[in-house]
Amino acid sequence: MLSIKTGSPAESAATTRRNRMHKQLFLTLFASSFIFLVLSYFPDTVPDLILISLLLVGVILIAKVLGKKPALAFGASAAIYFLLGGVEYISTLYLHMSFLSFALYFLWPERQKLISGCGSTPKRIGYGILIFGIMLIAAIIANLLIHAAGITDQDKVVGIVSALPIYVIIMAFTLGPISEELFFRAFLVPRVGVPVSTIMFALVHAAYGSIAELAGALFLGFVLANAYYFLRDPLPCIIAHALFNLLSISLILWVY
Repeated sequence: MLSIKTGSPAESAATTRRNRMHKQLFLTLFASSFIFLVLSYFPDTVPDLILISLLLVGVILIAKVLGKKPALAFGASAAIYFLLGGVEYISTLYLHMSFLSFALYFLWPERQKLISGCGSTPKRIGYGILIFGIMLIAAIIANLLIHAAGITDQDKVVGIVSALPIYVIIMAFTLGPISEELFFRAFLVPRVGVPVSTIMFALVHAAYGSIAELAGALFLGFVLANAYYFLRDPLPCIIAHALFNLLSISLILWVY
């Protein structure tokens, strides 16, 4: 008779505790990221002394409810965010860290499946390059439709991107694709479907104030959402997204 080897109850309990601890850390990181994201849209509304006092109260409450490590994670991230508060466009970091920590809170239990992905590393990279090619085709179609509709506000995007500091530009093809693919695709697609995920992704890009950017994000979000729906693997989508952003930024900075 074949026997199936399973972990002991003690090992299972230890794994459950570790998973719970990691999820608590992601939850507190999301809390601090989201707090500073909201505050970045309402600058100077909360005096620094009051903000520091409220954050300290938050650390104490988290320590009592969740424990010392989550409280330390909240306090450390909040302290870093507070010190970075005067940096231009720092809200971009808060936004991506909110996406990333929120997604990881829910995706952590299935991390092994997501890490393994749809096959070997070369296969996953190949899929990423293929999705990137499809994104280029979708971008061309979107631009043709935008031009046919008489929409000519692409200069708004060019102006904004051209003025971005170097760290935000680097984030656009590093942290940005990782956080957005984990949130909009790995988290949202299985839960709300391709259409809702696509619309939410497009709405995030409404901050540029450009209809052309909104339409382009809708097309590209649709491609990425469908890619994840069929592959159930975030890595090819991250690769494609990073390559597309890198190409787009390079064209804006050195061609336009």
